[in-house]
Amino acid sequence: MAEPFPTVPDLTRELDDLLRQVPTGRVATCGDLAEALGNRIAARWVGHFALHHEHRPECLCHRIVRLGGALGGYAAGSIEAKARCLSDEGVVVHEGRIDLERFGFREFVSDRPLERLRQIQEAIQRRIVLQARQRIPKLVGGVDVTYPEPGVGVAAYALVETHSGELVWSTTVRRRVAFPYITTYLSFREIPILLELLAEVRAADRMAEIVLVDGSGILHHRHAGIASHLGVVASLATIGVTKKLLCGRVDLEAMVPGESRPVLHEDQLIGVALRPTAGSLRPIFLSPGHRVDVAFCERLVRQLLRGRRLPEPIYWADRLGRTTADQPPPRP
Repeated sequence: MAEPFPTVPDLTRELDDLLRQVPTGRVATCGDLAEALGNRIAARWVGHFALHHEHRPECLCHRIVRLGGALGGYAAGSIEAKARCLSDEGVVVHEGRIDLERFGFREFVSDRPLERLRQIQEAIQRRIVLQARQRIPKLVGGVDVTYPEPGVGVAAYALVETHSGELVWSTTVRRRVAFPYITTYLSFREIPILLELLAEVRAADRMAEIVLVDGSGILHHRHAGIASHLGVVASLATIGVTKKLLCGRVDLEAMVPGESRPVLHEDQLIGVALRPTAGSLRPIFLSPGHRVDVAFCERLVRQLLRGRRLPEPIYWADRLGRTTADQPPPRP
C-alpha cells in the first residue's frame, strides 16, 4: 500500500513571490533566485521560466538576468525591450550588461522550498533497503512518464514476461503535472502521477514483484533518486534505469557490447554502466531503487534486453506513454 505523498510546492508561485521582492531599480540573477528557492541547481529552470512563462502586463520577469549581469532573453519581446524596461526603472545597462555590484539584489526572504524537498529525500534515503535476491520473477513491470505538452504528463506501466520480453498487460494515466523538471528533484515531478498509475495497477491485480523505473535509484547525488523514492513510498522492489550518468565515477572508454563496469561514488558501489548492444555506442546506467542490490539489478536487466538499448519493460512503458500522449485527451 502506498503512503501519502507530501504536498509539492508551487515553484512558479514561489518564484513570482521572490520577483516581487526585487525592488524597482534592481535585478536578480537566475542563480541567486534559485539559491533563494533552496538550491542553485534550479538556475537553469529559472532561466527557462524567464523565457517561457505566461507573461502578464504586471510581470517583473525583466528583472531576471544571467550570471555576470548579461541581460538574457525576454519573454515579452526583444532584448532591447528588456533593456528599456530596466532603464526606465533606473538600472544602467552598458553594452548589454548590468553592474551587479551596484544593481544586483540578493536579500530575499524565503522558506527555501527546494531545501525542504532535499530534506525529504534525505529521510527517504535512510529508509532504503538494499538486499540480495536470487529468484528471477516471471513477470517484471516498467514505468515511464511522457510529457505531450507543458504541464501535462502521461504515466505508463508495462508488464512484461521475463523469458520472452513480450508485453502481457499495460495501462496509462494522464494528468496535470505542475512541478518543473529540475535535475535531482525528478521524484517531486513524477511520483504523484506514478502513484495514481500504480493504484490502477494494484486495482487490476497486475502489480509485478519488481518494477523498473525510468530514472535513478541510489545512483543519485543524495542516493535517493526517483526509483528509490518510488520504491519506498509505494512499498515496491524497484530498479533505476537511465540513459545518462547523474553522478559517480566510471570508466566508459572502449566498452564492448554486453560489457558492464562499476559506478562508484565516494568509493561506494552504487550502480553499473552496461553497454547493451553493438548498435548502441552509449551505455545505460543501472542502480538499485529499493529491496534489491547492484548485482541483482544487472542480472535481471540482462535477461530483459532484447536487442534494444533499453530493457523491455522500460521500452514498452516509453512506447505506450508516447502513443497515448499522441492521442487527444478524453472530453470531460
